Amino acid sequence: MSPKVPQKNCKLLRKIMSVVALAVCGIGPAAFALENDEDHFQRFSALPILGYSEETKLQYGAMALLFFKPNEPGGKVQEIDITAYGSTRKQFQFLMVPYFYLYHDRISGIVDFRYQNWVGSYFGMGNDVDFDKYIGFDRERLHFSTELKSSIGLPRSFNYGVKVIAERSSTDFNDCTKDRCADMDLPDLHNGWRNGGGYILSYDTRDNLNWTRSGFLVRWQQMFYSDWLGDYDFGVQDLDLRGYTPLFWNISVATAALWQRASGDVPFDMLSGPDGTKRFRGVESLFFRDNQSLILQAELRKYLGWRLAGDIFFEGAKVGDHFSELLRNRWHQAVGFGGMLALNLKERLYARGEISWVDYEKFGMTVYIRSAF
Repeated sequence: MSPKVPQKNCKLLRKIMSVVALAVCGIGPAAFALENDEDHFQRFSALPILGYSEETKLQYGAMALLFFKPNEPGGKVQEIDITAYGSTRKQFQFLMVPYFYLYHDRISGIVDFRYQNWVGSYFGMGNDVDFDKYIGFDRERLHFSTELKSSIGLPRSFNYGVKVIAERSSTDFNDCTKDRCADMDLPDLHNGWRNGGGYILSYDTRDNLNWTRSGFLVRWQQMFYSDWLGDYDFGVQDLDLRGYTPLFWNISVATAALWQRASGDVPFDMLSGPDGTKRFRGVESLFFRDNQSLILQAELRKYLGWRLAGDIFFEGAKVGDHFSELLRNRWHQAVGFGGMLALNLKERLYARGEISWVDYEKFGMTVYIRSAF
């Protein structure tokens, strides 16, 4: 059931530009949303970015979300997300991601173009890593991918699709001059082209992709990177399971399980592990990494009124070289909570800021667009 806004607020939002802010510990984005008075269709949201995460530290920039009317009444809204931000860690990233729907929404697609001039941390391999033991790296990355899915010829809930990726990466490790990384085994940098393609199969009954309250998703993806197309030969695959159930007082529960596997000559920054923003929030991307990973998540979400929502969550994650080792390894755990602000209330598209307590010893923070899963 869609969240409802009091009528007096609806009238106000139709006439003026909404100026809203999401704050987590004093840090968060502010959004400006403009609606068309004639048809009440929101055309865009502009988002100044002032946030913080473990990977970027303080980040600053801007985001624009452009919305386009559905191809037919009741159809899905098409969208283009454009983001540019830097950080106090001397990172820069530009992203442009269009979402589009064709043929009565039976065909959907995502195009992802991004440029990164990035600083990151390598904590080593395996499930048992130390927060204080790492070596930094500098990476320049140009990425393009496109994903096309369809349900033509099948019931709408069944989807099949293809994905193509072209990426060039250049990475350098920093000089290891401190005791904290003197004995680390550094991986191959895998500089050059990582090009590949693969397929996607899914069964999806979710009621809404941005703020899901009911339904479930079963998604299998397999990608093949070939040295015929680029410089390296490896493969990655994942099984994504998600379930959603409405409870009471406009509360819903979301659960997820993600299994990932990488094999072959895999670059160290494309191994299996948490991404730190959607899966196991509050750590740097691939804080722990290996050939396989397993991530479990549970979250309670509640619409609070006007454009505000909140969540509390519990997550567990671990990695291993092979499946039996993965099962034996200990779980990393994180608990947390967050606040959300609707950038497009009709489409239930939220910006979120969350704080997590990782392994009950370190606090992390995440600011992002859309729900974590």
